[in-house]
Amino acid sequence: MRAFEKAPPDVQEILTKPIKELGLKLEGSPLERLVQQLYRELERKGLSRFRPLCYLSDEWGCPSGEPVIGIPFYLADPKLARLEKAMNDLEDRHEIMMYLRHEAGHAFNYAYALYRTPEWRDLFGPFRRPYRDGYRPVPFSRQFVRHIAGWYAQKHPDEDFAETFAVWLTPRSRWRERYKGWGAMAKLRYVDRMARRLRSAEPVRPQGHTDITVEEMETTVEDFY
Repeated sequence: MRAFEKAPPDVQEILTKPIKELGLKLEGSPLERLVQQLYRELERKGLSRFRPLCYLSDEWGCPSGEPVIGIPFYLADPKLARLEKAMNDLEDRHEIMMYLRHEAGHAFNYAYALYRTPEWRDLFGPFRRPYRDGYRPVPFSRQFVRHIAGWYAQKHPDEDFAETFAVWLTPRSRWRERYKGWGAMAKLRYVDRMARRLRSAEPVRPQGHTDITVEEMETTVEDFY
């Protein structure tokens, strides 16, 4: 509540408004150029047919099995971004791109149904393994890439793939040098091989269903926080 009290007037005036009435759009927002950067990175990797839909939602996410990317709504508006920064940690440009590449990994996995194949399961593990928020990573394990903090690739096979894809996609990541001799190299080579194989192929699931969109968020800004 202190952050609300100290918020400038232009922020305080939106606190009681339902989020869906704020008119937030990805198009024309500071996020649009970052989404376009993601698409350019995919293009440079030869993935000409893969363009996951990005939309504003309540948090980062890619609904399971759906090749779409949800982005937190507060990143689309400077006033909301200031409020988020006061209440929590606001993602900077570098972190936003990290999350976009990670979620693109999930979307790529779902778009081409890679998780259903024996080779994917052999490398990453069972896709249907129970998903637990609490997990015990093995620090400094070389069986997994290192991207998002907290050894996030070790959380679940699906997260392992998404993190591997993100490292592979990141410009100038020099993954062949950085992960030489690591167990994670087999996973990186798999992503590279699948990308080359599918570069001109239409996705098995070209469109997906979104989770909650910003147009559906009835809660007020104040209640959200």
